[in-house]
Amino acid sequence: MVTCYRSGPIERNPTSAFQTKNQLDGILTEEFGFKIIGDTFEHLNANHCPQAVYGAKMKKLRDQGRFLEYCQIELLLKMSLRSVRRTDFIVARPSPEASGGTTSEIVMAWLRGVPKLVIIGPHGEGILDNDSTFMIRMLTDYYSLVFNSEKEVIGFIRKHMEAFKKGRSSIRQLIINIKTGNPYVNDCPKPFYEKRFEGRTVIIQGRPGAGKDTQGRMLQDLCGFKFFGSGYELRRLSSKFPILAESLGKGNLAPEVIIKFLFTQSLIKLGEAQALMDVLGLLGRKPLMIVIDISEKLAKERILLRRNCDNCEISFCDEKLAKYPICPECGGELRVRAENTTKKAINKIFNWYKTDVLKVIKYFDNLGLAIYIDGNRGKEEIFEDILEILRNL
Repeated sequence: MVTCYRSGPIERNPTSAFQTKNQLDGILTEEFGFKIIGDTFEHLNANHCPQAVYGAKMKKLRDQGRFLEYCQIELLLKMSLRSVRRTDFIVARPSPEASGGTTSEIVMAWLRGVPKLVIIGPHGEGILDNDSTFMIRMLTDYYSLVFNSEKEVIGFIRKHMEAFKKGRSSIRQLIINIKTGNPYVNDCPKPFYEKRFEGRTVIIQGRPGAGKDTQGRMLQDLCGFKFFGSGYELRRLSSKFPILAESLGKGNLAPEVIIKFLFTQSLIKLGEAQALMDVLGLLGRKPLMIVIDISEKLAKERILLRRNCDNCEISFCDEKLAKYPICPECGGELRVRAENTTKKAINKIFNWYKTDVLKVIKYFDNLGLAIYIDGNRGKEEIFEDILEILRNL
């Protein structure tokens, strides 16, 4: 039987614990007939020490500095590395915050020549946000192929099922053949990258629904900018803190302590904007604010239609997708943001835009650092304007 090992957070929700049951598992086992080996949760349960108990116990020993006892009762290292050594292939999803376990698994796979199908995410963040030269090479070199999503991995295996059914040597040869035919197959080129963009800090502002995250992602994907969306980061953080999620879902601002944690990226209040300018001054950077100007009427229309794909990190404003909420990119479920579910919450969002965000925009405007563009158009036209602005700086 063909065996598969999973490394990293392989599930729909990248903030949840790694190696949990997910859509990929069902297809690999039930449709393809493969066997998943080295499952952490199953191994811990078999040893009568479920994850919730094991994690708390190991953390306590670590915090107390009791390393001898820690090593004596540690259950996962040998099991994981042995599984990597004997598996036919690995499906990996790297992240910048990768655990030591994930790193050691990739090292073992690289040394043993185990074929790897690497999911780097819809914007390449699994590799592009990783500062480890070792990890980047091990994830892309030799017997590795890079994919944006689980859907692409599943499609690739289906297409080459005969090779996968024959096991590790056949899968390895398949990857060799592909990379011989196209040595650049794992590259993630940025078609509009220009050297003049290096060191630039661009802040995109506008009403809710103006398309700030959309344009930020386009700058990331097409020009090589590092993207940070405060709204996205807050939603990701709220998945770990139910009370925060409930508050944001009502349209409330995040608590000040959270905003301070994200202050270099989150421009919601004037004080944070001033603090950001101080930080950028120390870095020798002069930011530019681009304000996407749309009417409040259009903004509210977009908010009501907006649906999010958590997997692709893309927002859609389309009547058909609002009615049939299936992501056209990955086939996953589209969701309404929690803060957009009630009229009261939506009104709160527009109110803090008027009371707080407009002050930030005015602050940058007074410094001569704000440029306004017409947002009552399609995203491609808006992006062309942003590119033209950046090229003329």
